[in-house]
This record gives sequence, structure tokens and C-alpha cells, in this order.
Amino acid sequence: MRLTGKGKAKDIYLADNGDIIFEFTDRVTAFDGAKKAQYPHKGKVCCSLTAYWFRVLEEKGIPTHFKEKISTNRMRVANLKILPVEVIWRNYVAGSLWRRFETGEIKLPECTEAREGALIPGGMIEFTTKFEAVDRPISTKEILDSGWMTENELDHISQITDKINDIMFNHLLRKDILLADFKIEFGRAPDGKILLADEVGTPDGCRFWDRNAFIRGELLSLDKDVFRKNKGDLSAAYIAIHNRILKE
Repeated sequence: MRLTGKGKAKDIYLADNGDIIFEFTDRVTAFDGAKKAQYPHKGKVCCSLTAYWFRVLEEKGIPTHFKEKISTNRMRVANLKILPVEVIWRNYVAGSLWRRFETGEIKLPECTEAREGALIPGGMIEFTTKFEAVDRPISTKEILDSGWMTENELDHISQITDKINDIMFNHLLRKDILLADFKIEFGRAPDGKILLADEVGTPDGCRFWDRNAFIRGELLSLDKDVFRKNKGDLSAAYIAIHNRILKE
């Protein structure tokens, strides 16, 4: 097994049989790497939750590259060619969507209130670049013109992402957790099949809010916003959301 790359939060190894081994680290970054730190247990939490959600989604018919969790912070996955596009699904107005609206860069979807935390009726999908120095929102036209995906592949990914949202949102709602938004990645297998890849359902890649606090009018973060906005200890927040999601 040899190290082939280091991401913001994971180290990536190539196994002797050609599989990929993800090692989830305790590294955490925000604001395109401008803010960095390490928090104990973070890697174990994200590895555990990713394995959990891959299994849940596969049971619901979502194809993924997951093979097995091999230690507390490592998993084996199929070796894919990762598509250069991140997919974001939004159920509520938050994060960069809210910031871009405040600066006048975008309009909010139809029938969406102009406030942070507002419900987006029916949800919305966005795409950003993946391998540029700073990720940026991109249109479906740019994706197609760049040859990153075909129109059929883009439609397929959009439908799959919608389904993933339905599965995760309803699953979390039973635990009084609101899935405000999430980002995911896809990769292309040697046979051309597109699979859900990288990680899914972690507080690194999702925005989780406490539902009871939301009803009271408070946006209580259960995710990396704790680090972004200096809201408390990230390790404690990650362990808490992990236990809450996995609790039967």
C-alpha cells in the first residue's frame, strides 16, 4: 500500500490489488483552507458515519464505491475516476447560498423567504468545481461544454442526488435532526458506471441542525459550522452527532 495523495481531511492510499484506502484524519479546514486545526476523534467519526451511510444508501438502491471499513479510521473503496464536479443539495438557505444572496450575486429560488434558515420548497441542486484552487459554482452548461459529463449523466446524477436527499432527510428527521444541505462526489468506474464516491453523511460534508431548536427559532449547528463559527468544541460536537445518528 502506498500513499498517493493527501486531501483536506483524508490521506489516500493505493492498495496492492488496485483498491483505494481512505484514511480519515483529524485534520479540519474551513474557508478554502484559510482556517486549519486538528481535533481528536474527528477521523473516526467521519469514517464511521461514511460507512454507515454507504450501507444505508446501498440498501435503498444507490450504487457506491464502498467495499468495507477496515479499521476505526480506514475504509476500502473501489478505484474510480472522480468527476471534477461537486454536487450540493440544499433544503434550507444557509452557508454560501445565503452569503451569495446577501452580496447580490444570486436570487433565491422561487417562493423562498429571504432569510437564513428559510425552507427551500422542493429543495435545489447546485454544482461546483472540484479540482480548482478555490471551488466555484458552475452551471450545467459549463459542465456539458467542458465535457466533464454528458447530458444523460448529469440528469442521472441529479436524480440520484434527489433520491439520496430523500433517504437521508427522512432518516435524520426521525432523530430530530434537520438536513439543511450536503455535498457529495461521484466517480466513473472502468465500465463507465457512475457511483457515489468519497464520503457521505458526515458533519464535514453536511449541515445538520437540531430540529427542536429550529422550531424555537434557533439554528443549532451539529456539524463543521461549530468550527467555522467558533461555536464550541468540534470533537464533542462530532461525537454527539455520530452517536445521535447511529442510536437505534
